[in-house]
Order: sequence, then C-alpha cells, then structure tokens
Amino acid sequence: MVINPVIIIPCFRHGDRLRENLADIEKYNVPVIIVDDGNPVPLKEQLEGEKSEKTVIIRSENNGGKGSAMKLGFKFALESGFSHGLQIDADNQLDPHAIPEFLRLAEKHPGALVAGKPEYQNVPLGRFLARYITHFWVAVELGKCRIIDSMCGLRVYPLEPACRIMNTRHVGSHMSFDTEIMIRLYWFGCDIIQHPVNVSYPAGGISNFRSFRDNLEISVCHTRLCFEKMLHPVKISRREYL
Repeated sequence: MVINPVIIIPCFRHGDRLRENLADIEKYNVPVIIVDDGNPVPLKEQLEGEKSEKTVIIRSENNGGKGSAMKLGFKFALESGFSHGLQIDADNQLDPHAIPEFLRLAEKHPGALVAGKPEYQNVPLGRFLARYITHFWVAVELGKCRIIDSMCGLRVYPLEPACRIMNTRHVGSHMSFDTEIMIRLYWFGCDIIQHPVNVSYPAGGISNFRSFRDNLEISVCHTRLCFEKMLHPVKISRREYL
C-alpha cells in the first residue's frame, strides 16, 4: 500500500538540537510539521527560520506538554490529507537515519503502529531502570509476555485511528502520551511492530522530563489503564473498543 506520510516533531527548548537533526531529516524528501509547543520568543524566531517548501511550523501559544503537541500535530496532519505521522523527538537522541526503514515498514503494515526499540549507546541508570518498570506494566496492559518499549520517541502512527482515539478516550498531554496512545491503539486493533533505533544522550542535552510530575502522571496512566482492562474486559476486545 502507498501511504502519504509526514514527519511530526514536537519542539520545546530544543531549537539547536532540532537544527542538527533537520539536515538529515529533510534529505528523505518527506514533508515535516514542527510543533512549536509554546517556546519563548527567541526560540519561536529560531524555529521560524527552519520553514521551507517541505517544512511547516504550527504553534501552541502555551506550553502544553509533549502529548499536547503531538495531538495538535496529528490533527493538523490528518486535516492536511496525510495518512501516517512519523514522530521523532527534537532532542537529537534518536538516530534519524532509521526513518526510511520505519516508513518502509509502515507501507508494508499500514494499519500498525511501527514503534522504535531503543538500542542505547549510553543512558542514565535512573532512566534505564524506570523504563523497565514501565515495560512490566505495558506487558500487563497489552497481555503480551515480551518487552515492548512504550516510551521511544520514534514511531509511525496511522493517523485516522490515532485521532479517533484522541477524540473518544483519555490520552495524556505530557510524557505519558507515548505509552497511553500505544496501549489504546493496540486495544483498538492496531498491531505493534518494533524496529531497532540507536539512542544516545548527547552531552549538555536539555531534558523536559520533570521527575515528580511526569513520574506521577505515568503512574496514574498505568493505574487508569489497568483498571479499564480489569473492569471492561469485553469492551477492550480490539473489536468493540470504540
């Protein structure tokens, strides 16, 4: 199947890192949507300089969080006629050279979520351990006895079901977004295909992860999903989800 993809990049405080990535991203000749998630004026002006024939900027006046930025990007992309959105974070941690293979897999499996499986070059111990706690809860929610990374910021979404879910179900607006939309897409009937991607943590990188708030939101997210699965096992049948 021929798909019509667009690359969606949520950006808050990562203007310089984004510029480093765009040279690689733009050579794949895929349209790009950069979501300015309420950046301060100097960064807004910097992002404005990244506009091109293939790259558009959409803006949120206030910083709503990663999930809020992705929801805005999904809606704009679907209304613009695109079928699939490739998400890549702006922090330059993810290898953009994986993009062609992710899009190839999306063409082969247009109804699936193609999700990154991180291969770390270096990772802070705290983040590594926290991810494995999340892997456990994701396995419970998916009913799959294998590790599926739900927090990797490189993936390809089928936009129509993703937007339907956002319009009918709760999906977090901050760092829980990646996990929650993955679980709900699977419950909706979208398979999950994993593909390796190199992940590194550049020296001097800026993190938007706020330990207390985001860990609390992620914990609440898993609690909500587990209760939904426990209380509505028939509804979450991948046939009657919506």
